[in-house]
This record gives sequence, C-alpha cells and structure tokens, in this order.
Amino acid sequence: MTTVKKDFQLLSAELDEVLAALQRPDIHVDEAVRLYKQGLTLVDELEKALLSAENTITQLKLQTAGKG
Repeated sequence: MTTVKKDFQLLSAELDEVLAALQRPDIHVDEAVRLYKQGLTLVDELEKALLSAENTITQLKLQTAGKG
C-alpha cells in the first residue's frame, strides 16, 4: 500500500473550508463538533508539514555551509 501525503496547499484549503463551514449561522452543534475535530487534525498535519520543511531547509543550510 502506498501512502500519499497531502500537500500543504491542499491541507490549507481543506482547513479554510472547515473554517467557513463553522461560520455558517445554521450549523448544528454535532456538525460543529465534527468540523472542529477535523480542523484540529488539519492544523496538526499542517504543523508537521511546516516542521518537515524547516528541518529540510536547516539540513540544506548545514550542507552548503560545510562546502564553503
């Protein structure tokens, strides 16, 4: 089985959709709770993606600094 990572822009767009849905005046409490949980999961995935990118950049800086 192949694991496919969602890209940052897709995760961000999904979070935007969740936030827009949560702002609807007619949203039911059960739906709001489900969306809130989904939003927390998306935020966690986005934070992990940013941390991974930061680590990659740090490693690249260290590699280029060692060559100079």
